[in-house]
Amino acid sequence: MPEQGGGLVYELKGWEMDLARRELRACGVPVPLGNRAFQILAVLVQSAGELVTKDEFMTRVWPGAIVEENKIQVHISAIRKALGTDRGAVKTSSGRGYRLVGDWTIRKGNSPADPVAPDPKLLPVQPFLTNVPSAGLR
Repeated sequence: MPEQGGGLVYELKGWEMDLARRELRACGVPVPLGNRAFQILAVLVQSAGELVTKDEFMTRVWPGAIVEENKIQVHISAIRKALGTDRGAVKTSSGRGYRLVGDWTIRKGNSPADPVAPDPKLLPVQPFLTNVPSAGLR
Protein backbone atom coordinates (compact mmCIF):
# COMPACT_ATOMS: atom_id res chain seq x y z
CA MET A 1 0.00 0.00 0.00
CA PRO A 2 1.50 3.37 -0.97
CA GLU A 3 2.35 5.91 1.65
CA GLN A 4 -0.63 8.14 2.29
CA GLY A 5 1.36 11.38 2.21
CA GLY A 6 0.29 12.77 5.60
CA GLY A 7 -2.76 14.71 4.45
CA LEU A 8 -1.32 15.90 1.14
CA VAL A 9 -3.59 16.87 -1.72
CA TYR A 10 -2.24 16.81 -5.26
CA GLU A 11 -3.95 19.18 -7.71
CA LEU A 12 -4.05 19.66 -11.48
CA LYS A 13 -6.61 21.61 -13.56
CA GLY A 14 -9.62 20.95 -11.34
CA TRP A 15 -8.48 17.47 -10.26
CA GLU A 16 -7.64 16.77 -6.63
CA MET A 17 -6.05 13.59 -5.33
CA ASP A 18 -6.60 13.62 -1.55
CA LEU A 19 -4.38 10.93 -0.05
CA ALA A 20 -5.68 11.22 3.52
CA ARG A 21 -9.31 10.91 2.50
CA ARG A 22 -8.43 8.39 -0.24
CA GLU A 23 -10.48 10.44 -2.67
CA LEU A 24 -10.15 11.57 -6.27
CA ARG A 25 -12.18 14.70 -6.98
CA ALA A 26 -13.01 16.60 -10.16
CA CYS A 27 -13.92 20.23 -9.47
CA GLY A 28 -14.64 19.25 -5.86
CA VAL A 29 -16.92 16.32 -6.79
CA PRO A 30 -15.74 12.86 -5.68
CA VAL A 31 -15.06 10.49 -8.60
CA PRO A 32 -15.63 6.79 -7.86
CA LEU A 33 -12.43 4.76 -8.06
CA GLY A 34 -11.74 1.30 -6.68
CA ASN A 35 -9.21 0.70 -3.91
CA ARG A 36 -6.42 -0.79 -6.07
CA ALA A 37 -6.94 1.79 -8.82
CA PHE A 38 -6.70 4.53 -6.19
CA GLN A 39 -3.45 3.01 -4.86
CA ILE A 40 -1.99 2.87 -8.38
CA LEU A 41 -3.01 6.48 -9.06
CA ALA A 42 -1.46 7.52 -5.71
CA VAL A 43 1.83 5.85 -6.73
CA LEU A 44 1.70 7.66 -10.08
CA VAL A 45 0.91 11.09 -8.64
CA GLN A 46 3.63 10.74 -5.97
CA SER A 47 6.14 9.81 -8.67
CA ALA A 48 5.93 13.35 -10.09
CA GLY A 49 5.90 12.38 -13.77
CA GLU A 50 8.64 9.77 -13.47
CA LEU A 51 8.16 6.34 -15.02
CA VAL A 52 6.72 3.76 -12.60
CA THR A 53 7.64 0.23 -13.63
CA LYS A 54 5.37 -2.76 -13.37
CA ASP A 55 7.69 -4.18 -10.69
CA GLU A 56 7.33 -0.99 -8.62
CA PHE A 57 3.54 -1.27 -8.79
CA MET A 58 3.72 -4.90 -7.73
CA THR A 59 5.90 -3.99 -4.74
CA ARG A 60 3.92 -0.93 -3.65
CA VAL A 61 0.33 -1.98 -4.40
CA TRP A 62 0.49 -5.75 -3.91
CA PRO A 63 3.40 -6.26 -1.47
CA GLY A 64 4.26 -9.92 -1.02
CA ALA A 65 1.55 -11.11 -3.41
CA ILE A 66 1.95 -12.80 -6.76
CA VAL A 67 -0.18 -10.87 -9.24
CA GLU A 68 -0.43 -11.13 -13.02
CA GLU A 69 0.68 -8.06 -14.98
CA ASN A 70 -2.73 -7.70 -16.63
CA LYS A 71 -4.14 -6.65 -13.22
CA ILE A 72 -2.20 -3.40 -13.56
CA GLN A 73 -3.64 -2.85 -17.03
CA VAL A 74 -7.18 -3.40 -15.73
CA HIS A 75 -6.73 -0.78 -13.01
CA ILE A 76 -4.98 1.68 -15.36
CA SER A 77 -8.01 1.35 -17.62
CA ALA A 78 -10.30 2.16 -14.66
CA ILE A 79 -8.18 5.23 -13.85
CA ARG A 80 -8.41 6.43 -17.45
CA LYS A 81 -12.20 5.99 -17.41
CA ALA A 82 -12.42 7.97 -14.16
CA LEU A 83 -10.32 10.77 -15.67
CA GLY A 84 -12.74 11.03 -18.60
CA THR A 85 -11.49 13.61 -21.12
CA ASP A 86 -8.19 13.88 -19.21
CA ARG A 87 -7.49 10.16 -19.67
CA GLY A 88 -4.39 11.01 -21.74
CA ALA A 89 -2.66 12.15 -18.52
CA VAL A 90 -1.76 8.49 -17.90
CA LYS A 91 0.94 7.59 -20.41
CA THR A 92 2.04 4.05 -21.21
CA SER A 93 5.68 3.26 -21.90
CA SER A 94 5.22 -0.04 -23.72
CA GLY A 95 6.74 -2.95 -21.83
CA ARG A 96 8.22 -0.63 -19.19
CA GLY A 97 5.51 1.03 -17.11
CA TYR A 98 3.37 4.13 -16.76
CA ARG A 99 3.66 7.81 -15.90
CA LEU A 100 1.22 10.54 -14.95
CA VAL A 101 1.87 13.75 -16.84
CA GLY A 102 1.04 17.32 -15.91
CA ASP A 103 2.26 19.89 -13.43
CA TRP A 104 0.59 18.60 -10.28
CA THR A 105 0.90 20.91 -7.28
CA ILE A 106 0.93 19.72 -3.69
CA ARG A 107 -0.72 21.27 -0.65
CA LYS A 108 -1.57 20.17 2.86
CA GLY A 109 -5.14 18.94 3.16
CA ASN A 110 -5.97 21.49 5.85
CA SER A 111 -4.36 24.49 4.16
CA PRO A 112 -6.29 27.69 3.35
CA ALA A 113 -6.95 26.26 -0.13
CA ASP A 114 -9.43 23.90 1.52
CA PRO A 115 -13.17 24.41 1.19
CA VAL A 116 -14.32 27.90 0.51
CA ALA A 117 -17.83 28.65 -0.63
CA PRO A 118 -17.75 28.61 -4.44
CA ASP A 119 -19.34 31.41 -6.41
CA PRO A 120 -22.56 29.84 -7.83
CA LYS A 121 -22.20 31.94 -11.00
CA LEU A 122 -18.89 30.17 -11.75
CA LEU A 123 -20.15 26.61 -11.25
CA PRO A 124 -20.89 24.56 -14.37
CA VAL A 125 -24.55 24.03 -15.18
CA GLN A 126 -23.98 20.34 -15.93
CA PRO A 127 -22.63 18.02 -13.22
CA PHE A 128 -19.22 16.46 -13.80
CA LEU A 129 -19.55 13.38 -16.02
CA THR A 130 -17.33 10.31 -16.20
CA ASN A 131 -17.67 6.88 -17.76
CA VAL A 132 -18.01 5.38 -14.28
CA PRO A 133 -21.56 4.75 -13.05
CA SER A 134 -22.63 6.28 -9.77
CA ALA A 135 -22.52 3.93 -6.78
CA GLY A 136 -26.25 4.52 -6.29
CA LEU A 137 -27.16 3.24 -9.76
CA ARG A 138 -26.38 -0.43 -9.16
